[in-house]
Amino acid sequence: MSLMPHIIELRPDKGLLDPDFEKYQFVDDPVLILEKRLEKEVLRVEPSASQDSWLETRSFAYHNHLFKNPFDKKCYFINKDYELWYLDGSGTLEFIYALTKASLESVSPVYNPSLSFASQNIIVASNGHCNLEIILKQGSQILRSSIFNDIEPGIILNSVCVKNQSLINVAMCFIIEDNGKKYSEIVLYSYSSTDSDQLLSDVKLASKRVLRVKGAVEYANLESNGMYLHLMSQDSATFVFDSSNPICNDLPVDNSQEINIPKYCWSQDEDTLTVWVKILDGVDKNQIKVCVKPNNIHIRCQDLLLITGESGHRLDPDLTTWSHEKDTLKIELFKSDAGLMWHELIKGDTGGECLPNEALASEVHSRLAHLCTSQPDIETGHPILGFNSEQLEECDIQERENHLQRIHLSSHKTTHLAILGANNHLMFTRKVKSGQILCLRHDHDGCLWIASENDGDEWNLKHISTFPGFGYVEASKTNKKFCISSPNGLYVAIVEHARHIFLYEKPIGNSRIGHQRIIDLGCEAQANLVLGAVASNSHFYLLTKNKLYQLQLNSGQVEDGTTMLQ
Repeated sequence: MSLMPHIIELRPDKGLLDPDFEKYQFVDDPVLILEKRLEKEVLRVEPSASQDSWLETRSFAYHNHLFKNPFDKKCYFINKDYELWYLDGSGTLEFIYALTKASLESVSPVYNPSLSFASQNIIVASNGHCNLEIILKQGSQILRSSIFNDIEPGIILNSVCVKNQSLINVAMCFIIEDNGKKYSEIVLYSYSSTDSDQLLSDVKLASKRVLRVKGAVEYANLESNGMYLHLMSQDSATFVFDSSNPICNDLPVDNSQEINIPKYCWSQDEDTLTVWVKILDGVDKNQIKVCVKPNNIHIRCQDLLLITGESGHRLDPDLTTWSHEKDTLKIELFKSDAGLMWHELIKGDTGGECLPNEALASEVHSRLAHLCTSQPDIETGHPILGFNSEQLEECDIQERENHLQRIHLSSHKTTHLAILGANNHLMFTRKVKSGQILCLRHDHDGCLWIASENDGDEWNLKHISTFPGFGYVEASKTNKKFCISSPNGLYVAIVEHARHIFLYEKPIGNSRIGHQRIIDLGCEAQANLVLGAVASNSHFYLLTKNKLYQLQLNSGQVEDGTTMLQ
């Protein structure tokens, strides 16, 4: 296995992009809203006085209390008595299981309860405290459960039954404090059974691994082969413990106080890229060598190699120019594909810094302002979106760079790495029967990707679908809490913290216009925060502390057999 990770470049399938997309147009077709009052309120845990960091605030604020089982399409939630309830296919709420109650006397941190579905018949549940339960069910009947009382309190990120083995792998996340700083830790539990996963007899902890990350964990997925973890976070993860294969490396060194000086800076517009590199003052131009080929850049000053590697996309080398003044070398590069926005100058090179182009940002905003204007559409007279340009620009410049890693659990090595630029942030994930789907922003669109699973060194992320223009739209929603798409990928919803839901339907056929619906739950819902949300192909579900809402979508989408609440 290579010591260096293989760099993955996320290049969308051009056949799945729609450059002619125009806008999301408001439609006021009625949406039937049904509601059911819950017998007992949903269990919602507030952060303690010690859980005051940004990481913990984020974890509590965006926790989804409504859990969808991708294997049977049922929605689950947990009430304040730690009772597990689900909404079945007939629209009836049914009690299924009572989780272990958290001890109020303990001083350990407590999180909101969480669920994950390792297979069609296995539910993994955490009460947010020190209890993890592996539950075997058949239909709506509970056959057996195994309770473990010695885990770190946290949130379940993912679980999976390892194929051809009697193993259940579980990934959990919690926040720790070390030397006055708080980190995210991912704990990987592996539980073995003496029988197949259909029996779950004599379940025991087989191994435990711990990884640490600076910043938030955006996404985690365990491969069903039991060998790899996919992890998206704001920094690379480092192993700090492995019960089955001890590690030697020290804890990650905090270099947050060090100044990170880029090797070079670059900026771009629709046609060109400008690169600036620091050189020694007074260098003669004959000592500077700039070699640009269609797919390669090589820049040398004296005996020092400044930049070298494969370019992000194709260049027109014949138009390249360069100049230098005092201690700065300036290179003008011309794109072969005009209008294509680059996410990196050199593939896999993280040593450069991309500078914003204010003129380009202004031009892009003027072109796409119709996606977020508060002015009514000329044809319909209805607003397309409810946010103004100032809000959009303010939220659209908040840039974070994430790392997407494929990590080999036994060797502790990152085998594959994708560094996502500031404009490729994660908008949502969706659990499917095998793996998870990620929606990443690409320019102005939302691109859906799914990662492959295999036992070897090959790994790729496949672009499977696109929500045109949605990247720009999502960035304008400063009050969003959840972003969720339907299983068939025909619509995506943005849910605010209270009262409002925005639905965006993909254009049908060759249409350049998608439909947008704004749903208002009313004044009563304003006082109740939305705690959970789930999307099916024909319905959308919202959970507050004491109500479950069902929105029936009359959009011509494929029915999935779910009926209305009774």
